Parts: sequence; structure tokens; C-alpha cells
Amino acid sequence: MATVTAGITLSSSEGDLTSNVLALSDSTSVTAGETTGLARTKVTATSAGSSATTLYTADDYAAICYVYIKNMDTTSTDYLYIYDDTTTGDPVILKLAGGDWAFMPTNADKTLRAYATTNPTTVEFIVFGTDQ
Repeated sequence: MATVTAGITLSSSEGDLTSNVLALSDSTSVTAGETTGLARTKVTATSAGSSATTLYTADDYAAICYVYIKNMDTTSTDYLYIYDDTTTGDPVILKLAGGDWAFMPTNADKTLRAYATTNPTTVEFIVFGTDQ
């Protein structure tokens, strides 16, 4: 088993965003038994459907998994959409602008797929499975 630690810091000066200083910092440690490995691939689909890029297939892991995803595009208006392909209507769960990233826990029974506003857009991702 490996331990993966993810952290985030949110900060803003007084009066910038709120009337007070914003200073939040948090981290979590995940015990990962398996991983898909870090990958980069080109997303060429511009809508949900069979040509969208699969990032994680439902039930590849039995327990909760954690997903890191980054839109490698440098243009902020070139969005990457991550959606739940196992739910009717293909709901978008993340919209990442160029350069944005996310680290999130997800149910292992959901298939995650990606499409983009620009063909191609490179996505970087890794899935950490917590199966033991």
C-alpha cells in the first residue's frame, strides 16, 4: 500500500475577496492499493458520447477512488468537461478551464469521461484505488 497526500491552500488579502483575510489550508492522505498510473492523452470529442475520452471505467476498483485531473491547455477559455457517463443525461461534474486541475473522491461505480471545447485538448490524470 502507498500513501498519497494531496493538499490545497486558498488565500486572499483583506478586502480582496472578503472583508477579512482568507487563509485556508487543508490536506488529506489516501492509502492507495492500486493506481491507473499517471497518463496524458488528447481529448478530441467536443460533446458527450461514444467518442469522448474515458478516464475511469465503473467498477475498475471496488471501493472509493480518488481522481486527479488537469486540463493541460494554456488558454483559459478552452474548457475540459468531465461527466458521469453512467447516469442518464451525462451530467457534467467538473468544468476545468485551461490550466485548472482537480483532486476528488468519487464512487467507484461511475464511469468518468471527458470532452473539450477545443480539439485536441490534452488531459493529465491518475486514479488512485483504495481497494485493500
